[in-house]
Order: sequence, then structure tokens, then C-alpha cells
Amino acid sequence: MSQPARSDGTGRADGLRAGAVVAAAVAQVVGSPLGTALAGRSVGEVSDATRSLITPAGYAFSIWGVLFAGALAWAVWQALPGQRGREVHRATGWPLAAAFAGNAVWEVLFPLVGERWPVLPAVLLAAIVLAAATAWARLQRLPTSGAARVLPSAVTGLLLGWVALAMTVQVASAGVALGAPAEGAAARAWAVAALVAVAGVVAVLVLTAQVAAGPLAAAAAWGLVAVAVAGPPLPVVVAALAAAGVVVAALALRSAGLGRVGRPAGGPARPRGRTALLVG
Repeated sequence: MSQPARSDGTGRADGLRAGAVVAAAVAQVVGSPLGTALAGRSVGEVSDATRSLITPAGYAFSIWGVLFAGALAWAVWQALPGQRGREVHRATGWPLAAAFAGNAVWEVLFPLVGERWPVLPAVLLAAIVLAAATAWARLQRLPTSGAARVLPSAVTGLLLGWVALAMTVQVASAGVALGAPAEGAAARAWAVAALVAVAGVVAVLVLTAQVAAGPLAAAAAWGLVAVAVAGPPLPVVVAALAAAGVVVAALALRSAGLGRVGRPAGGPARPRGRTALLVG
């Protein structure tokens, strides 16, 4: 007869979750070269072919290196026998494993079908955003502290901030691939509206965050500035810089204590500390 999962983290359920996180973290690292090999062209080449006015400058995508490294570090950490049973890993493990696995699939899918069926990668990115947002929401409710909190919180914040912008860019690219104008007054108006929406959503998340608002804001601002760096038209450049400024201002306000304070489980409403907010 099989034994039930034990609360010390050595149970089968914890082991299965920890293994899934490790597998998914590794898969997203190998997904990009695999997709390039299968399609004969890279993600960047397909992206350039369907470039929209809010596609960031190429350097912005180097953030994936930081995300992959952080995901691998956390995957190994949460898989250690003494870590598997921690509530923070149980709460975030499956959503982040789903997000990592989704990244791996997207990296293969986009070079293969990004131009012919552009809606499919966009839908997949939306699912990745949902998974990352689920992990983010769960983190906000956990009264965690110390090293067990930092890695999953920082990884989740960076991932959510980046893929929220990436999904918006993907939708815009899908529109171009389906025949929408890549330039002109209508394209500029939609680009500005998209940037305003990203800034608004991220600012609300930052102002209501208890942990990891710093990584979230940093990833979003990084991408928004890269949209401006990508160049004209001027209205899009101004909107991108303004959007990045809104995100940074929201983080400054939240750090100063002007955002919502939290209510840890079983305790009174109170801030969780600036370190947790800014780092994870």
C-alpha cells in the first residue's frame, strides 16, 4: 500500500511536484535551440518578419538569460529534501512549472507556426501569463520569509513582469501577421493604447503587492524602455517611456508605504518589509 505524502516534504506528492519543476525549468532552456533546429530559423527571425510598433529592441530579450538562471536555481533549491515540504514551494511549484513548460512549448511553436498561425503562440503566451499570475497571487498570501521566499518570489516577479509585456507584443505581432497595418496612424494609436494598458496593469499589481514588486516592476520597465529604444514613431517612443515611468513611480509609492498593506494569515494588517517588497 502506498504511503501518503508526509508533511516533512518527503512524500510522493512533494517529490512529483519538485521533479516537474526541475524538468520544466530545464525544458525551457533547451526549447529555443530545439525550436530553431526544427524550424530552420530562430525566434528572432520570425519576430522580425512580423514586427510591430511595440516590438522591443533586440537586447531586451537577454532578460531570458536571467530568468532561465533564476528558474534553474530555484528548481534545484526546491527539489532538495529539506525544501520540498515548504508551503512556499507547494503553493508556487505547479503554477511555475506550468509557466516554464509553456515557455518551452512556445519556443518550439513560434518558429514553426508564428507566421502561418500567429494566434496559437499568442494564446499560449496568455496561458503562461495566467500561470505566472497564479503563482504571484499565491505568494502575496504567504507569510514567508528568508531564503525560501527570495528565489520563487524574484523568479515569479521577473517572469510575470516580462511575459505580461511579451504577450502584448505577441498579440500585436499576430495582428501584423494577419494583415493589420504595421505602420500608420491606426498602428500608432493601437501601440500607444497597448502600452498604456501594460503600464496600468503592472502599476496596479505593484501598488497592491506584498512581495516581489521590485522584480515585477524591473522586468516590465526593462521591456518598456526597450520598446522606446527600438525607435520611432515619436508617439510610441514617448508612450513607452511614460509607461516605464508610471511603473517606476508605482514602485516608489509602494516602497514609501502609500500602497495597500497586507494581512498575513492569522495576523493584523501590516507591511511585510521593504526587502520582501523590493527583492522577493
